[in-house]
Amino acid sequence: MRKIALLLASLMLAGSLSGCLGFNDGGGLFGDDGHKEPLRLNHIQMKGTHNSYHIEPLVSPTREYMFTHEPLDVQSSQLGVRQFEIDVWWDPRGQLYVYHNQYDSGTTCPTFEDCLATLLDWSESNENHHPLFVWVEPKDWPEQATDVTTTLELSGLLEDIEQEISQFWPRNKTITPDDVRGEWPTLKEGVLNDGWPLLEESRGKAVFVLLASGETRDLYLEDYPGLSGARMFTLSDESSGEAAIFSLTDPVGGGEEIARLVTEGYIVRSRADSGGEEADNNDTTRLEAALAVGAHSISTDYPGQVEGIDYWVEIPNGTPSRCNPIAAPAWCSSGDIESLG
Repeated sequence: MRKIALLLASLMLAGSLSGCLGFNDGGGLFGDDGHKEPLRLNHIQMKGTHNSYHIEPLVSPTREYMFTHEPLDVQSSQLGVRQFEIDVWWDPRGQLYVYHNQYDSGTTCPTFEDCLATLLDWSESNENHHPLFVWVEPKDWPEQATDVTTTLELSGLLEDIEQEISQFWPRNKTITPDDVRGEWPTLKEGVLNDGWPLLEESRGKAVFVLLASGETRDLYLEDYPGLSGARMFTLSDESSGEAAIFSLTDPVGGGEEIARLVTEGYIVRSRADSGGEEADNNDTTRLEAALAVGAHSISTDYPGQVEGIDYWVEIPNGTPSRCNPIAAPAWCSSGDIESLG
């Protein structure tokens, strides 16, 4: 953690010495024209959940499955969760089902439509919330077993996911790659030059991210070259034109890389715990690292208190989220990010 602390201190010092921003006598962070730098989507640090739909099986084959989440709207309203992860399976019956796997099938929202409807109802009742991040992981049995995408292609799962987002989540409540790209040739250029959308113009909306890499991601990009017309962002290499959002789940070993990407202007998700290990040992090392290096969303299996377990995740001084410690301007306060009251 000492290494993480030193890294954070050096990044803050570099920001204070930057020629593109200056300070007035009041201590706030201002641009060249003397006005406050506006808050943007990447100025947030929020709590997220891993396998957000999950219900512990009656008989669990592994410690990894031994946790239960509240319904998505309860996570939003009572636990301050703003990032969700949903596993989506194709089914010949024509619906997209949500569960982890055949041994771990408990879910608070059985279909993708159900999950979206639950979040949308909450969002429409709380229109001033900062943007939600919904990570969608396509699941496919042959791909899980052999790392091939044959049934993904035959089933059309990726396009079905895209169509259900279009059908069940309004376009005017969605932040898409096109919105961020603007007039630039690539999404990456839009992120690095114009930056992310303004927070005040993004309230009540959601960002969808395809949680897949390799061949699965490439199949999606074949249908949406450069993510033009796409509803979802992708996990693309930094060298690609689609680079915008990253998932680095180890904030200790990958802390320097997370901090670098955040400083560049990208959005990064990380994880505070995995498999119950941190919860069983009340170990906050990963959580503290993720907070320090500026991960925008910090995913957990334990977003609230659980009987018999001392470990759970909170965003320090969040209302429920807070200003990103690396990316946000110095004048930012948690209440500026969100305070639904």
